[in-house]
Amino acid sequence: MSGRISALVLTSLVVVGCGDPAGSAGETGSSGTTGGGETGAPTSGGEASGSGDSGGGEDELQGSCVYVNPFSMGEECREYRGGGWSEADQAADCAAQMGTASAGACEYPATLGACVLPGEADAYLRLVFPGDDPSQCQLTQAGCELFAKGTFTPSPVCEDPNPPADPNAGVFEWPTLECVAPLQGEPAGMSEGGQVCTWSMIGGCTEEGRRFADYSSCEPVLTQRPYAAVPPYPPPAEPDTRLQDDPDYAAEQAWVTKQVESCGCVCCHQASLTPSGAGVWDIEAEGNWINTFSPYGLAFAAGLLDSSPLGAYPAAENNGFDRMTTGLPTTDIARMQAFFVAELKHRGIDTAQYADDPPTPKIFYDQEIYEPGACAAGQGVAADGTIEWTGGPARYVYVLAGDAGNPGVPPNRDLPAGTLWRLDVPSDGAAQASGSVRYGVAGKGLGQGFPQQGEAPAPLVAGDTYYLYVLADIGVPITRCLFTAK
Repeated sequence: MSGRISALVLTSLVVVGCGDPAGSAGETGSSGTTGGGETGAPTSGGEASGSGDSGGGEDELQGSCVYVNPFSMGEECREYRGGGWSEADQAADCAAQMGTASAGACEYPATLGACVLPGEADAYLRLVFPGDDPSQCQLTQAGCELFAKGTFTPSPVCEDPNPPADPNAGVFEWPTLECVAPLQGEPAGMSEGGQVCTWSMIGGCTEEGRRFADYSSCEPVLTQRPYAAVPPYPPPAEPDTRLQDDPDYAAEQAWVTKQVESCGCVCCHQASLTPSGAGVWDIEAEGNWINTFSPYGLAFAAGLLDSSPLGAYPAAENNGFDRMTTGLPTTDIARMQAFFVAELKHRGIDTAQYADDPPTPKIFYDQEIYEPGACAAGQGVAADGTIEWTGGPARYVYVLAGDAGNPGVPPNRDLPAGTLWRLDVPSDGAAQASGSVRYGVAGKGLGQGFPQQGEAPAPLVAGDTYYLYVLADIGVPITRCLFTAK
């Protein structure tokens, strides 16, 4: 994946479909639930190193934790600051990240900066981002300030980043419905003319009994969420002999494997299909690959966690595979749930602990419940229809009714009720600058996501309130605010 994916932007280049979130505690960013008009990524001065103090109350270092962020797939380090952190609290937090604890500070030869997250004055987190690539500075700062609502202090690498992040690199590619003839020797497909039709989406699935890799491409899928090779969950202490000793279990595990093979999940979770190795769980892992799931991943797969913010196709449009209920797409919801619930019980985990967990991933859920405030200077729609926003170039520009919900991710959450107009920049097009777009006008080379191409949106009524929602890319809002039409 492109360097456009920074360590803290997390899922912002979109975890759309299957995955092992590894626990909401591993997520360090949030888009916030309330707020006024956003102003992009404000600049913070100062210098950050791997061990410098950050201010903000009682700031003595209590310890640190190095871990792989399960959404960005990049290494991060968090420092526990303030006397309010007990050793038990630090250990529990680090264990939730599946990290390695240390009594010292986060030390790296070079860093992009540090982010102090909101918290108690005597117990807060300071995140340190290793790296020396200036192109990551803007996105790292935006992740801290826009998503995590933290305070970013750049390192010398990021005090004057050059070059800036490329807004046209590593962008989300929209899925297409690919219809092809069945492989030689396989039965006719269920679509017109006996073809096999498959959505090129991470939650998309080909027909049951066929393999996604035979009927679609992983190239667009890998733009739809951050990818990196990440080691699996630690293996069990005792050998797992269930595949050899329990025929019923072996049959169910084989069925789950076939279900996964039919879906775009394999693009990140079947090592031989990935660019450099599977991300956390791997259906080609030696032995029983189910052991590569974390407990949180098992709960996710079972549907014990509400993963609806990730979006999903209706089963009728996805070859019978449903992902509205379970984390993994399936043609048999009850059977998939039973398998993963049984796996949690096998590990001695009480499924009741997930009963009150909020929808996941948290960053998308927070975007879903965000409450916009009034537009600030440089934001809104002028009388002549010119649209202005802050935060940098944009690939998606929405104008919605003032009481509309927040746009989410495709395929089913990107056009909330109340959408009046959406401008789309194709994945091979250049992101648009503020002031270059007019309401209802999709210029040359641009697309109109709503209404249909060629149709005019409803005119704005002077004096009425509307919602401006602008994204740098899918899942990366940069301006969200209410304006009064002129």
